[in-house]
Amino acid sequence: MERLLELAKDYVFLNTLPIKAKQTIAKHLMVHHYKRGDKLIDNRGSCVGFSFILGGTLRVYRMSDEGREVTLYRLKKGDSCFLTILCVLSHLDNYAFAEVEEDAVLAIVPMEIFKEYILEDKEYLKYIFKNLYGKFDHTIATLERITFDSIEKRVIDYLKQASQKVVGEAIVYTTHEKIAIDIGSSREVVSRVLKSFEKIGLIELGRGKIKIPEIEKL
Repeated sequence: MERLLELAKDYVFLNTLPIKAKQTIAKHLMVHHYKRGDKLIDNRGSCVGFSFILGGTLRVYRMSDEGREVTLYRLKKGDSCFLTILCVLSHLDNYAFAEVEEDAVLAIVPMEIFKEYILEDKEYLKYIFKNLYGKFDHTIATLERITFDSIEKRVIDYLKQASQKVVGEAIVYTTHEKIAIDIGSSREVVSRVLKSFEKIGLIELGRGKIKIPEIEKL
């Protein structure tokens, strides 16, 4: 029960479950550790269980027939994987993929336990709709940027967000490929834009990093 009480700090709907439900969930709860780059879900994967994220970051993305990726959203501590829920409700293959972006720790409840004790709980439904709305809003914003913003603006917005600085020198540790995946473009296009920024002195390109001498000038 100690682990369940710890989970309830971030997944508050667990607090209102009946005692029997809490005991059953605690008994079957399994903690798994994942390394960066591990693939958790693909479009042919089966539903193993419901995941509570204890730490780290998961990236959920789609892939085109040509193999190009676009990031939909990220999941962190306190979030829930909607692909798992979709699998439970529809019994269909997943429409997206999920991989570990930062080393992660997940507590997993078997799917039959989730369906019996959590899926129809009112507090859980409130939690999931609130969480889902946030991810849906983020996905729509991503699609709007891809549709309406120029590639230059999308790269600049990415660098500003990734640097987490407002003034002064900043360094973003990333690759051209990763930027392309996150903003829904190709590596070749992103490389061309970054090189044009470097020519006019906005950035300095390095191996696995981008130096921004004056972030406020971007």
